[in-house]
Amino acid sequence: MAYVLFISETKLKESTAVNLNVSVDILLPFVREAQKLYVETALGTDLTQHLKNHIIAGTLTGADKTLVDDYIGDMLPGYSLYHALPYLRFKVENGNVYSKTSETGTALSTEEAQHLREEILNTASYYRERMIDYIRNNTASFPSYSTNSGADVNPSIDNYYAGMNLEKPRQGTELTLRNFLNAGD
Repeated sequence: MAYVLFISETKLKESTAVNLNVSVDILLPFVREAQKLYVETALGTDLTQHLKNHIIAGTLTGADKTLVDDYIGDMLPGYSLYHALPYLRFKVENGNVYSKTSETGTALSTEEAQHLREEILNTASYYRERMIDYIRNNTASFPSYSTNSGADVNPSIDNYYAGMNLEKPRQGTELTLRNFLNAGD
């Protein structure tokens, strides 16, 4: 099955710290995963499919081309690397997981690897926020942004996640700091 990707192997490798001799076969699943998790949830199913159709037809122009080249193209490599990074050191074969070792370097500690992933995620999240702002400020250029229905993924304007949600409940009840702090009693 052919997949339509919003970035090329060259863009991925030039935009990240991925070494040029890392196989695209290793990276491809993570580009697809990041595209589904971060691009489609920000654009919605209809706009995502609209862009894919134009990429296939070779007719990507105007605001669509700007969105793909300047916004998705900046965001997607970071999220792809974020998801690929834990697996670049390991190889899964015949039901076993092998750890690759280097003859010329020292492996990162778990803490160092986690810090590196957090930095990559922060950068990718910044670019995703820019993409969301671009779309929201140019909705007239993206009519399929608001046409999702049924089982389609609706676009989300939420980007950053800090680990705790103190947003007001939508059922009409108020969440106060006092209620939150006393909830464990």
